[in-house]
Amino acid sequence: MAARNKKTSISFEQATARLEEIISRMDHPETGLEEMITLTEEGLKLIRDSRSILKEAELRIQQLENADSESKTPSTSSPRNNDDFTLI
Repeated sequence: MAARNKKTSISFEQATARLEEIISRMDHPETGLEEMITLTEEGLKLIRDSRSILKEAELRIQQLENADSESKTPSTSSPRNNDDFTLI
């Protein structure tokens, strides 16, 4: 399943594929200046969107790792009776 950013409806894989198309188009000598500028603008937007998607994915992975490590950590507290607590 592709990660999706809330601000965009394009997946990381779609953005990468489109960036490859843009690079290929920009490599052609017949591509004019105006088209190069338009492609550059689109490419920069796709890069920003991709970075956002990757950042979100990284945060999700960190949350999963934290949840996994917490579930594996043995509990150091033993069951206590309410009478065992004192305030200092």
